[in-house]
Amino acid sequence: MMSSSSGSVQSMSPPNLSPQRNVIQITAEQWDALEAQFAKVKNPHPTDLVLLAAEIGLDENDVQAWYTQRIAAWRRSQGLSPFSGRVD
Repeated sequence: MMSSSSGSVQSMSPPNLSPQRNVIQITAEQWDALEAQFAKVKNPHPTDLVLLAAEIGLDENDVQAWYTQRIAAWRRSQGLSPFSGRVD
C-alpha cells in the first residue's frame, strides 16, 4: 500500500489495468477513513459502503472498487487466493 501524507492524493489501481480504465483518486484523509473501516470490517454490507462513500465524499463505485482491490491485497498477504472464499 502507499503511505499517506496529509493533503496528498493517493491512487490505487491493479497492476494490469487496461489504458481505458480510470484510476481512483483518493485523498490521504479518504484513504485513512477507508483503511480504518477495513480494519474494522473486511466484508461490509453494500449499504455500509454507500454510507461510507457519502461520508468521505467518494463515488459508491470507487469505494466498492477500493474495497475489492484492498480485500484482494489482504487475502494475498494472508496466503489466500485473492479472488476466492476458499483456501487453495
